[in-house]
Amino acid sequence: MKSFLLIVFLWSGLFAADKILATIGAAHNITDADVKAYVDTLPFEYAQLYSTAEGQRDALNRLINNKLLALEAKAQGYEQNPEVLKTLENIKEDIMTDRYIRNSVVNITVNDAEVSKYYNDNKAKFIQPEAVRASHILVDTEDELKTAQAALNKGRDFADVAKEFSTDPGSAGQGGDLGFFTRGQMVEPFEQAAFALKKGETTKSAVKTQFGWHIIKATDRRTETQRPLEEIKQDIRTALLQQKQTEKLQSLVEAAKKKYPVSIK
Repeated sequence: MKSFLLIVFLWSGLFAADKILATIGAAHNITDADVKAYVDTLPFEYAQLYSTAEGQRDALNRLINNKLLALEAKAQGYEQNPEVLKTLENIKEDIMTDRYIRNSVVNITVNDAEVSKYYNDNKAKFIQPEAVRASHILVDTEDELKTAQAALNKGRDFADVAKEFSTDPGSAGQGGDLGFFTRGQMVEPFEQAAFALKKGETTKSAVKTQFGWHIIKATDRRTETQRPLEEIKQDIRTALLQQKQTEKLQSLVEAAKKKYPVSIK
């Protein structure tokens, strides 16, 4: 935020409105507004490079060089070059098409009744499945397993033991925490053991998978619940709006096909 404010300050302080910074030939000027417009087209991290006086001179020099080359290209007839004209026509078509589509869908809306109907007709889509939050200690060998289990048997905190002994690089630093997961997200032996645990329980025996030996602790559980409409109303509205816009676009294409028959060679 400080960097952004600095850039704004520099622009406002160093440039007066529409001040002419360079003149090329007899009739071509580059103003502070031109330089600012150029910088505004750049990603923010690059725009920062032009927040200094040196950077602004560099931006001005780039615009001068571009204008010089553009004038010479025009003098050599490139304004009527077939490739240039074709590219300009394609750009023009893209801009027209984009504006036509935007104007055609701008008034499309989704009301609350439509959102509620979709929710009630598709409640099964909005069921939050049963989930378990678990931590684990993963080791490669039975000897390492015995060492980790011995530490737990002495009353050491599960998270501390995981940080010291677990070989899982993704969870060891978090005390073995894997977060919530639903059925089908973990390998089967691990999943069966985790979902068999009550909140706060730890597996009595280690679980063997292709990754090694796991000591698993269920730290939380979440039962299957129906997500309320208020929680997902905006997601449904967005999805329905996109669907309506897509249908509108398709109808425009189909109408245009009737007006301008398509023959694919």
